[in-house]
Amino acid sequence: MKLRGYQGKIKKDAKIVSNDPQGARLALTVQGTVKSFVDIRPTDSIAFRGTSEKMYESVVELMSVSHPFQITKTETNLEGKIRYDMETVEAGRHYRLKVTNLMQQGNYAGYIRCTTDLAQKPEILIRVNGAIQGDIDVKPKTLLLGNLAAQQPTRMGKVIVASWGNKPFKISKLTYDASLLEVTQQAVPDQNVYYLELKPKMENVPPGNQKLTVLSVETDATPGSPQDVQVHVINSTQTSPLGVGGIGSKAPSRDQQAPQQQGTSQ
Repeated sequence: MKLRGYQGKIKKDAKIVSNDPQGARLALTVQGTVKSFVDIRPTDSIAFRGTSEKMYESVVELMSVSHPFQITKTETNLEGKIRYDMETVEAGRHYRLKVTNLMQQGNYAGYIRCTTDLAQKPEILIRVNGAIQGDIDVKPKTLLLGNLAAQQPTRMGKVIVASWGNKPFKISKLTYDASLLEVTQQAVPDQNVYYLELKPKMENVPPGNQKLTVLSVETDATPGSPQDVQVHVINSTQTSPLGVGGIGSKAPSRDQQAPQQQGTSQ
């Protein structure tokens, strides 16, 4: 049993299959209590979720269970995304790690590594994950447009751009491939919400092909921090009665995709 990272009561089951005619199948259970040298409370994982203005400091307590220890070094791979501070509550016995989110928007996953002088526990790893929602929410993040199946009408798309705090804002820039998409925007009165209507230009997508493009949305609430929507424009029209080149055929490579052109809306 590999017990690294486990703490408290544990139970592991294993099923054994053999050629023994008296017992071809056996079940083995191993259970017990894992006593760690360092107690980590409440957990060795930190998660930041929501808007940046509602992010609170997370605190992790590191306490000696039986042997005193010193934390000799701390490091992280999340520089610029989080701030942390290690406080000594009781030398050799109790340390307090305080972690604060620094991101205004975006996702991250990483760790804070604490090196100790305890031979039985030379390293303590605290996982840190963040999913920070900006002031402006753009959804969905992925759209499928075009002729998705034979003899079906062309599918259009809609993107919603809204303020989390219901604060006034304006769309300052839309960037997209004008050869594949026609984009129009409509503001919802008194709601701080915009609807973006996406119409695919099917004449530029050969039958049996699909093309990937990106709609980038920038607002005056977060200037210089555009949010992207992945847009798949699909043309499943068959090129022959046998369906050669249908949507089930091999997707075009990145080099075969249409070059990006810009359509800008002020």
